[in-house]
Amino acid sequence: MLMSSLIASLLSSLVPLLSGARPMLQEAPRRERSASQPDHLDVGSFTILREGARVGREQFSLRHVGSPDGVAFELRAESAIDDRRLATRLETDSAGSPLRYTAEVRAGADIVLRLGGQLVRGRFATLARTDRGEAAREYLLPESAMVLEVESFHQVAMAVRARAGRTDFTIRALAPMENRERDVRFTLDLAVDSVTVAGVRLPATRWIVDDPGRRRVLWTDAEDRVLRVTVPALGLDATRDDVPR
Repeated sequence: MLMSSLIASLLSSLVPLLSGARPMLQEAPRRERSASQPDHLDVGSFTILREGARVGREQFSLRHVGSPDGVAFELRAESAIDDRRLATRLETDSAGSPLRYTAEVRAGADIVLRLGGQLVRGRFATLARTDRGEAAREYLLPESAMVLEVESFHQVAMAVRARAGRTDFTIRALAPMENRERDVRFTLDLAVDSVTVAGVRLPATRWIVDDPGRRRVLWTDAEDRVLRVTVPALGLDATRDDVPR
């Protein structure tokens, strides 16, 4: 329910996420890590084509955090398609469910959206700020809930990684930038396929991602790293620039 007492109590903590310049790109506070704790699980970039013509790029990183406050993974990304630029930072638990989220969208030099989100008592509260004002929302979080924005290519990796070994599953996908949620089904389509990355033919697994109105085809490697994503209805094709290492 919009502007519920829960969201109202969170406004003071979410507003600072929106007040500074590009908060999601600032360095996170350093956490103590043990020598055995893994760090970056995947770092890379995608070249984005529309109907075969290059229109943009997305850079991303996926890091294992393992902090005392329950954060298991951190995903960061910057992307540009035409004159629209997006920067996001997402912190999740071990199942991929969101704990904190920030996003900023620019059109040219203008900031058109700043958004902050935070988990409190089983609900995910968001506050979005645009030139039309502020809008708040809270989402109930079932066990399968994850953030999956339509404009993001790297976020699909979290769903496959968090459900390793499963070949058919459905998540409750939140798209806070669009102020909506929906069910998205992941189905293993081909266990043995291939993708060409930087001139190298790589073995891959192909998935069908049934996202209402935005069906995607997804290719991952044996370590659940995304190699390629297509959105046929939009003519979009995002392929990694370099072979994952």
